[in-house]
This record gives sequence, C-alpha cells and structure tokens, in this order.
Amino acid sequence: MYKRLLTNRNFLKIWLAQLFSQLAANLLNFALIIRVFELSANTKYANIAVSLLILAFGVPSIIFAVLAGAYVDHMDRKKVLVITNIARAVLVLCFLLFETNLMFVYLMVFVISTFSQFFTPAEAAAMPRLVKKRDLTIANSFFLFTLYGSFAVGYALAGPVISSFGQNAVYWLTSGAFMVSALLCLTLPRINAELKGINIAQINSQVMSMIGQTTKKILSTPKLSFPILNLSIIQMMIGVIAVIAPALSISLFNQSLAVASTKIIIPISIGMLFGAFISGYILRKSKKIITIDLGIGVAVLILVSSYFLPRLESLALYIPVIVIGVFILGIAVSMISVTAQTLLQVNSSDEERGKIFGMLNMMMNIAATIPVLIAGVVADIVSPLAAISIAGMAIGIFGIYQFLTIRKHEAIYNK
Repeated sequence: MYKRLLTNRNFLKIWLAQLFSQLAANLLNFALIIRVFELSANTKYANIAVSLLILAFGVPSIIFAVLAGAYVDHMDRKKVLVITNIARAVLVLCFLLFETNLMFVYLMVFVISTFSQFFTPAEAAAMPRLVKKRDLTIANSFFLFTLYGSFAVGYALAGPVISSFGQNAVYWLTSGAFMVSALLCLTLPRINAELKGINIAQINSQVMSMIGQTTKKILSTPKLSFPILNLSIIQMMIGVIAVIAPALSISLFNQSLAVASTKIIIPISIGMLFGAFISGYILRKSKKIITIDLGIGVAVLILVSSYFLPRLESLALYIPVIVIGVFILGIAVSMISVTAQTLLQVNSSDEERGKIFGMLNMMMNIAATIPVLIAGVVADIVSPLAAISIAGMAIGIFGIYQFLTIRKHEAIYNK
C-alpha cells in the first residue's frame, strides 16, 4: 500500500509541500510561544498572553474558514495552495521589524492565519482528487505522520536556532520553507472544482445561506458530525497543551520550554508520528468507533493523572514516567485524528468537500477558544497541572457521552 502510494508523483508533491508548510508553521509557532512567554514572564498574566497568541492563530478560522471553503469550491486548488504559501512567506518577514511588540505579533499572526484558512481546505479537498479512494486511509496516515513529524522537527529546531543564531533566523527559515512549499504546489496539475461560473460577488451573497445549509447538513448527518466533533476535541486538547507548555516545563523541570522540549515536545511528537504511521494498519483491522473511543480513553487517563506528577518528583523514574506518558498521549491523538479525518473525507462529496473542511476548521477553533482562555486563566491562578487535568476531565465527560450514545449509529461509521 505504501509503495503504491509513493509511486504517485502528485501525491509526493502535495505531501512534500505539506511537509515544508507545516515545518514552517510549527517552527514559527514554537518561536512565538517562547517569545510571548518571555515578553510577559515578569507579569502575572504570562499564560494568558500565550492564550491570546493561540487565539490569534485560531480566531481567523472562526471568521473566515467557511468563506474560504466556499471560495475553494469554485477555484483551482493548485492556485490557492501556491498563492497562500507565497503570501505567508512574505508576511513572516514582517516579524523582523516589530517582534518585541506584543500587539504587532498578535496582529501579524492573525493575518498569516487568515491566509492559512484558504490553504487548509484547498489541501484537504485536493487530496481525494490526487489519490484513489482505496489509498485515502494510508494517504491520511502519511499526512498525519508528516504533520506530527514537522511538529517535532519544528519545535525541536526552534530552541537551538534561537540560541545559536537569534530570533530573526527563525523568521528567515520559516519564510524559506513556505516558498519551497509554494514551488512544489506550482508543479501540481490543475485541480479545478466541479462548481464553476460563480463570481466573487455571487459567492459572497450566498455564503450566509451556505453556512446555514452546511451547518444543517453536518448536524443532521451523523457520519459528518461524528468525525468533525472528534477532530474539534483534539484541537481543543492541542490548544490547551500549547498554552500550558511554557509554564508546564518550568513547573515540572524548572527549565524553559526550549530546554525541556526533549522531555515534553519531542516525546509527544514521536508518539504522534508512531501513531500516524500505524493508524493505516489499525484501521484495516479495527472498527473506527473502537479506535476513536480507545484513543479518547487513553488521552483522558494521561491528562487527568498528570495532576499527581509532583508526588513522583523524588523518584528516579520521574522523568521517564513523564516522557513515556506524553509519548502514549501522542499515539492516542493520532489514533483519533487519522480515523476521524478519513471518515470525513470518505463521507463528503467533491463538490461540498471545501465547504465541509472549511466548516471543520471553524468548528475546531470555536471548540478550542473558550478552553484555551480558561486554561490560561487557571494556569495563572492555580497551576499548569490543574489546567491540564481539568481539560482531561472535560474530554472524559465527552468520551463517556459519546460511548453511551453513538453505538446506535455504529454501522454508519464502520462501512
């Protein structure tokens, strides 16, 4: 299966484009998280400042994702991929001017994320046109593997790059990676959508109606609402972890996140890589609902139990326990993500896929907005570990509800 997929040249192009694009995004994200935490470290609101940064990445999705998905459904996805990468490459260099100004950082992150709202549905909608249906699960495993691999490499590189070459080096590297992604996308064939002949003015006039129709369709179609809901839960989890990570590294190891990345960021990333790699095999032999439920259960167990980690600090196995725990958490995240992403792609048609994935992007960020803010407040007022544990309990309540109610629809998700 993997060999057959890797002989598909167009898949290789979009896969490598994703690799460079995600590497750029994660390198930038990690560098900015560190920078914002440093700039606000002497205040009582350091975690809230990081929360606002995460929201600056997420709010554009709430505002523009569905509109972007509507445009993508009427456009050559290749052009969208190329233009959004070039725009982000140029905008990243603006951080060279005012990166010590928090308001400027938030503003530029907001603008860059706005362009990303067009890239995400275009990439997701292009995949089924470049890959045969029988290879979609494996293709998604590759994409999730690349997503988490770039997360590991980007986050691991940021600290050494900043300490060796300075903060500005990150911006140059990020811009270069976005440009490489643009060049790779430029070599793809045209990927026109089936919907044609509607101009921008007409699209704008139809967006509100489309939002209502798409929302109604998702809510009334379990095979769409189920994967979207689970992907939204994963986004919430990742957002909370990102907000808490700088303070968590100080709380657990008395080290900055750049130094402690080998104990938190890299293990969870390797777990995500491993989980994404094996998900293709798991999904061929296991029911999709069971895979998702198992992933949620494992994630909840690790997040909630993290509250008791300080009691193990005197033990020799303290650091190994944390490393193994976050590694397993990474596997659980991949199990949920690959399964849900595959379900959503298989169960949406080509002409509506841009809208569906645009709505997904919006819903994921809506789901994360309030928890991310709450996590920052709880971390500042109580502790980072308390924030992580509360997030775990909230996901656990969702998991129990889903386990008790979704069984009646099991046949839908296991076709």
